[in-house]
Amino acid sequence: MAKITALSLLSYRQFATVLEPENWQRMYNSQADESALQALMQISTTTVCEVGEQLVGVIFLVSSGHATDIYPADWAYIRRLGVDPAFRGKGIGHQLTVMAIEQARQNGEKTIGLHTSTMMPDARHIYEKLGFSLMRELDPILGQQYWLYSMPL
Repeated sequence: MAKITALSLLSYRQFATVLEPENWQRMYNSQADESALQALMQISTTTVCEVGEQLVGVIFLVSSGHATDIYPADWAYIRRLGVDPAFRGKGIGHQLTVMAIEQARQNGEKTIGLHTSTMMPDARHIYEKLGFSLMRELDPILGQQYWLYSMPL
């Protein structure tokens, strides 16, 4: 779990320069919270990418039945895709997302969702290229514009 936390902090640190300081601190605290990570891992499938002994990518697929203010109970959804900045541009985020979609299909899920923002154009590109459709704009999160995407399976 410590390796996943470290990777999350490393992969999300680029947002420190984008977010207002208090919003960056909230994001940092969220990524560093190992009890929140443990709770996420209890309701999701964790898929990782390793190069040798080094963890370089992670994605979480939350199964349906775990509704939030954003996701309906009958959706599976993707959370916290992260790739080590030194390994970006190699298709790792794309492949992890494909693997999460395939896992959702194998689990018998009918719809998979995710949310992303203006500060994550690379992630948005991956999701749109894979066939996720924009559902609606969400209320701002951390002072940023966010959107809800979904894909029927």
